[in-house]
Amino acid sequence: MKKVVIADSLRTAWGKPGGGLASFIASDFSAELLKGLLARAGVEASAVDQVVFGQAHPSTMPNNIGHYAWLKAELPVEVPGYTVQSCSGSGLQALRSCYYLIASGNEDICVAGGTDSYSAAPFVLRDVRNRFRPENRTFIDSVEEAECCTQPKAMTRMEQYELAYGACLNDEAVAFAKESIVRARDGDRAGQILPISYEVRKKGTVTVDADELVAGADEETVLAPYADGAAVALLMSEDKAKELGINGQAAVCGFAVAGGDPERPHLAGAAAVEKLLKNKGLAMGDVAVLEIMENSARDVVEIAKALGGNAKINPMGGALARGKNDGAEGIAMLMRLVDSLQAGEKGVLCAYTAGGQGMAALIEK
Repeated sequence: MKKVVIADSLRTAWGKPGGGLASFIASDFSAELLKGLLARAGVEASAVDQVVFGQAHPSTMPNNIGHYAWLKAELPVEVPGYTVQSCSGSGLQALRSCYYLIASGNEDICVAGGTDSYSAAPFVLRDVRNRFRPENRTFIDSVEEAECCTQPKAMTRMEQYELAYGACLNDEAVAFAKESIVRARDGDRAGQILPISYEVRKKGTVTVDADELVAGADEETVLAPYADGAAVALLMSEDKAKELGINGQAAVCGFAVAGGDPERPHLAGAAAVEKLLKNKGLAMGDVAVLEIMENSARDVVEIAKALGGNAKINPMGGALARGKNDGAEGIAMLMRLVDSLQAGEKGVLCAYTAGGQGMAALIEK
């Protein structure tokens, strides 16, 4: 297995639905990110072997954003791309796919990305292809439908939360949410966000360069709100990085996945971390930073308790303040984890999805 390094990473600001990024579809800001990432890394687009994007809420425009965004950026048509969907684990699944493509020796350079635009998520009509009776003439919100249709028993995020914990927040969860929001307001590393600009009649140029939900984040909010955005990471073999004179940000050291109870999906995330550490011959005491998906503060608290150890938990804040972009969340978490680690330290990403699936990744600075 070849060693895989992260050469660079970049994201858009997270926009509130109907906010600064609402004028775009997901492929628009994804295309800008791809160009920005390659320019900053100093890597020729023709050197990229594959592009893999995660998208949790795809629409018919386009069907394969992993390739379409690359073409929209007017990058070489010879570079192939594809799209993966694993609910809120989609971005991390894209990263996992690129890791194995490179580690196995099949490719040298890959782009892992993720994106979703909730502002552009379509409404749909079901059961009208062959009939159009009055009872079928009902518009369905595709985001709400996706929440309900990813497990055997249809339930929204809130219904799943209440099944696991009841309707109330506890003091521990509120305290964690408050801390996470404060950390997020401290800001990200300079250069993490690529500004996205567009022209508005009578207003002129509008630039989106900061997360829009942070200022109004509330620690009493049960579930992280959705956010528009995209994130990308450039991965390559260590040998290729040395050849190109690139000092990698960190090494990707492995992944693990696990299944679990759909009514308590966060436990599948904890199970994936335990499986990963066992496979690598490590313990929680070897982990300096644990980056846990913030679907809810209660989930994070419960996962941290289940795993134990003394790792720092989400030291740069997360989705409770910034908003949650299911397609890109895994890549954004990776960026925060890398920035939180000191040289020589190990960190673990922990994601979990509706339906009771968990995924974990091991990163070394």
